Amino acid sequence: MNPRSYFSCYPLQIATFHYKEGFRTEPQHAEHGLIGIVQSGAGMLFLSNGRSCPLREGSFFFARPGDISFELMADPGGSLKLSLVHYAAAQLDEDRLTPGGYELVHGDNCSYRAASAQTESLLSNLRQALNEFGAIGDMRKQLALYELLLHLHAHQHAPSRAGTDSIQTTIDYMERRLSKPLQISELPRLAGMTPSSYCRAFKKLTGLSPGSYLTKLRMLKAKELMTDKQASLRDIAVSVGYQDELYFSRVFKKTEGISPSIYLKRRDRKIAVVSSHALQDHLLALGILPIAAPSFPTYHLTPSGFPSYLHERLTGTVPLNAENPIRSSDVVPLGPDLILRTKLRHDLSDKHWGEEGSAILIDHSTSWEHYFRAIASRVDRMAEAERAIRAMSVLEQEARRKLEPVTKQGKWTIIRLLPDNCRIYGVKEHALTDLFYGRLQFQAEERISHGTYLDDAFDQLVEWDPEQLLVIWSEEPVIHQFNADPRWQQLRAVRENRVYYPDSREWDPWGPIGREHMIKAMVRFFVKL
Repeated sequence: MNPRSYFSCYPLQIATFHYKEGFRTEPQHAEHGLIGIVQSGAGMLFLSNGRSCPLREGSFFFARPGDISFELMADPGGSLKLSLVHYAAAQLDEDRLTPGGYELVHGDNCSYRAASAQTESLLSNLRQALNEFGAIGDMRKQLALYELLLHLHAHQHAPSRAGTDSIQTTIDYMERRLSKPLQISELPRLAGMTPSSYCRAFKKLTGLSPGSYLTKLRMLKAKELMTDKQASLRDIAVSVGYQDELYFSRVFKKTEGISPSIYLKRRDRKIAVVSSHALQDHLLALGILPIAAPSFPTYHLTPSGFPSYLHERLTGTVPLNAENPIRSSDVVPLGPDLILRTKLRHDLSDKHWGEEGSAILIDHSTSWEHYFRAIASRVDRMAEAERAIRAMSVLEQEARRKLEPVTKQGKWTIIRLLPDNCRIYGVKEHALTDLFYGRLQFQAEERISHGTYLDDAFDQLVEWDPEQLLVIWSEEPVIHQFNADPRWQQLRAVRENRVYYPDSREWDPWGPIGREHMIKAMVRFFVKL
């Protein structure tokens, strides 16, 4: 290779497959660069040139576009779970860009083996990076892929098998004794090495210290046990070597980023939300933590881009930037059992959301209860939904009573100010106005008879010259823009100081949690008037 040429690799997606015992795939060709990584179980890799090799946990193999085809088979006595990492690769040679690939295959081998815990950690980092956007997100995707490639490359080209086999013996020993007391000081003796040389060799092979690797193994096993609906947190802790449940919980949260109790909420089904609405609100109200959900990072001022009242409750949920197009490749690699979708603001006519009905489109509605019941019926939580709807009705009645002194005074017009656009909301066909005019019984300006909202309606607003204005979801610079317009200054509501600007950034009437947050905020705001 020319010393001035180099490879550029960019991850595309991660797809995870779980093959039942004895299942054999059809022949497959790699459309892009591909890495196969076995996460559990055992099986065989068959190549079209007649070669084959066994696969077990930690095994990995590579394929490039144009390479020979391959087939995968699960062991007849068990299952095989593996992830396929698809990546685009190009060789850059001075000023020329040509198709290429990262040449990782060497010798007569067709598969290799690496420390599974470290590989799983790097895979997890890559999955998370695939859900980030923008220039920084692109760099993180590439960095995560290169870290994975470097890790696998080091194991593929390991110069000495003797030391590696000794370390692998201790790793196998750890895996067999996860539920039993284990002293790290036992391991160097088992490997026939001094403690210092053992630790150096172990970290060189796995990228982790022996203690960290053992913890990683225990957490991986704990997450596997959490798929059992009958398993208690106490039983899981004991099964992976922790007699103290609280200590296990602290270790789990430190290594996995979320508490075991939150992780357990996912063990029924892994559900992703793909919508321009924050439908994760509905799932949380039903006691379900989604694995991915829409976020609005330039609107909500939280690290996740979720509303502040959902941010902590969605710890561990992957944010999907709904301000940009959400693609199936952002969601499907996360392995959801169910994808709840509404029609997207940016509809890409994407046909790859899920196979065999795993992606369900929820029809548009002007009613928050419709969305809630539609989602609850899909996740078998109708009883919980009806209880929450009844509780919301009680909350609305209490709020109406508290707001009665305000709602009886004057007529209201709700507007939203956008750049060069004034939107006037109607008295029907919108969850906000249904709550404001219907449930809470504010009096509407009598000339408002339309549904949803009127766009580009500033001239209409000037003609109506309303008594009171409620300005919602409007940015301060845009408000200043309208304030500078002489016609705005001549409005009766402006002249009589009856224009109200509540902090409505997080007013969301579409879901039970956001609706409760909004109602309480409205009561606090209007009671002070």
